[in-house]
Amino acid sequence: MKEQDAKDLLKKYVAGNCTEEEKGLLETWYLQYEIKDLPQIAEEDKEEQLDEVFRSLPIHRSPIRVVSLWPRIAAAAMVLIILGSGLYFYRHKLPKEELVRHEHVNDIKPGGNKAILTLADGRNITLDDAANGSIAKQAGVTISKTKDGQLVYEVIASANDDVDAPYSLNTITTPKGGQYQISLPDGSKVWLNAASSLSYPLRFNKKERKVELTGEAYFEVAHNTALPFKVKTANQQVEVLGTHFNVNAYQDEKSAKTTLLEGSVKISQIQSNVSKLLKPGQQAIVTNAISVIDVDTEEAIAWKDNLLMFNEDNLDHIMRMIARWYNVEIVFNDDSLKTELYSGSVSKFANVSHVLKKLEQLGGVRFTIDDRTIKISRN
Repeated sequence: MKEQDAKDLLKKYVAGNCTEEEKGLLETWYLQYEIKDLPQIAEEDKEEQLDEVFRSLPIHRSPIRVVSLWPRIAAAAMVLIILGSGLYFYRHKLPKEELVRHEHVNDIKPGGNKAILTLADGRNITLDDAANGSIAKQAGVTISKTKDGQLVYEVIASANDDVDAPYSLNTITTPKGGQYQISLPDGSKVWLNAASSLSYPLRFNKKERKVELTGEAYFEVAHNTALPFKVKTANQQVEVLGTHFNVNAYQDEKSAKTTLLEGSVKISQIQSNVSKLLKPGQQAIVTNAISVIDVDTEEAIAWKDNLLMFNEDNLDHIMRMIARWYNVEIVFNDDSLKTELYSGSVSKFANVSHVLKKLEQLGGVRFTIDDRTIKISRN
């Protein structure tokens, strides 16, 4: 890649305007360079600019100023661009043995739109195999799959129908490596993350709109003051009238987390019936109690925006996220690595080797891909 081409791509990267192909090209290119070959810049100038560009960079290890290849290359490159110094990058290929060390002969592709819809009569429909258009009709409701991979429910029955009558449940389940978007009969939209399931009635009754969730989902609830919308998980219930929020309630996580983006929600701990109200920008953490903290909502919904994002997360938690999205098993050969902290983000559409390389570059950890098992060792 020519120096000017690299600088142009780096500008687009910071602005968030790169296509997935351009991101891949840029991230392949940077692996061939080392920071020692970049022109020297005064430390005070670097520090003045680093905070501005740092959040645009891929994974980095805590503390955030630790030396790592790409963050320093990108940061220095961005500083050059911002300062308009006119300097350029010098090429330097990594030693052959270093390149080999980062190679993963086996690789695993990212997940995609995959789910199984279980109808009230027990029939299963594999949505990724189903043709676009109407896929089922039940109790006055048409269920359709759109060309962009969404599941849409449309009520076609007469308004005089008794919707308080016993209703039938549908369940949509995403496997590991799957995700799906659903438009419910009331117009509410749900994004379902990997290894998750959502159960809901074909038609909501006249008292409430209630769904049950395992795993993780992002909700954009259609406003209706007469019908509260409730999301029930194993140990909590979320109640709203109309709002945007994310619920993370995986059974292999120590707590359930609900993050509010707009509107207001009421969180209740089922066993104790204790409840708290959330404001936008807050997150409820539910165990046997409820704690409320201020958070960066962008991090909570990064998965919906096609990013794997970490913020001072331990490696154990990060690898659980990777396991769900790439449908892999995780084996730690050294349990002490589980507590290592990392921050950063990477595209969900990259192969798993790309994610692992970014972590390896920070030092201290080594990944081996064996079929669909990722083994983790101290390097």
